[in-house]
Amino acid sequence: MSKQQKSKNLKSDQQANRQLNSAIAEWDNFSLAFLKGVSFEIRKNKNFDLINQKSKKVYLQSISISKAKEKLPLIQNQINYKLKSIEEYLLANHFLKVIDINMKNISRLVVGLGSEHVFETSLTLDYIWGIPYIPSSAVKGGCKAAAFWEIVSLILNNYDKKESQKEISQDEINEVAKYVFQNLYNEDIYFENYKLLDLSDINKRILLYKLIFGTKNFEGLFTFLDAYPQNLSELTSIFELDIINSHYPDYYSNPINNPAGDWYNPQPVNFLAVKPGIEFKFIVFYDKHRAEKLVEFFETKSTCETKSICFELIQLLEKDNFKIFKNIIKTALNFYGIGAKTRLVYGLFEEVRRDN
Repeated sequence: MSKQQKSKNLKSDQQANRQLNSAIAEWDNFSLAFLKGVSFEIRKNKNFDLINQKSKKVYLQSISISKAKEKLPLIQNQINYKLKSIEEYLLANHFLKVIDINMKNISRLVVGLGSEHVFETSLTLDYIWGIPYIPSSAVKGGCKAAAFWEIVSLILNNYDKKESQKEISQDEINEVAKYVFQNLYNEDIYFENYKLLDLSDINKRILLYKLIFGTKNFEGLFTFLDAYPQNLSELTSIFELDIINSHYPDYYSNPINNPAGDWYNPQPVNFLAVKPGIEFKFIVFYDKHRAEKLVEFFETKSTCETKSICFELIQLLEKDNFKIFKNIIKTALNFYGIGAKTRLVYGLFEEVRRDN
């Protein structure tokens, strides 16, 4: 093939790629464009396996503005209708709504970054409406992580009081974290194995959080809903282009033969993130009916000690209008963050307060 013919084919491919990106930008469903509309040119290379980061960047930029503004108010109405329908069903089945707050992300948000995708960097999107949302599992997981670190901090604070002159070592911190993880995440809940007088405040708190989040043999008493955006009609854009900058690409691909050094060329990896300022609604329900049945079961089937534990934990849980749980979810959103890259201050939220 002549050079002139090759050049002609290259221009033709580039034009086709631009036309494809332009067509994708007109799609109503961003999720469909992001997951199914990836141009073949992005992976067109010698081995047909590497991603052309420049082409990927252009592609992401083109689809990140693909959502037509006039569609967003309609989508918002559909989301509100869905949440209202779920709420009506749960309230009719003896659930009690304990959390209903709007929180705005004050940093970039990336949920589902490691999910399967041809780009190897993904983003969780609603497959019907094509907008970002936070799955209930991510909200619950973030809250449970906040509860985990709260218990670790309580134990370490007790160490400080007992041995004020001794600095806590990293090994001791790791042992505490291991102990809490084993008890909170791995062990099932068996009330009959405990006696009220033998339980420390730490063990009571662990049991309380097992009631909230559940275990392998016990479904938690709280139901978390997916968190959806609430200010779509006010937005001009939802996404921002971000990068992960790999400084040692050769070392990561072959660490035995390539030592980590500052002589490699950084290889930025582009990915999409939800920009700051998107308002999400977080809703959590409490299964009041199951809680009452649980107390009723222990009244008739258990010993006085077990009965006392159950009563005390339920009372502690419902005390001050579920204050303990509300503190957990606010700590998770305000301090720890939700989603990926939270150690780099992604996924942080603040409560939206509206003047009456």
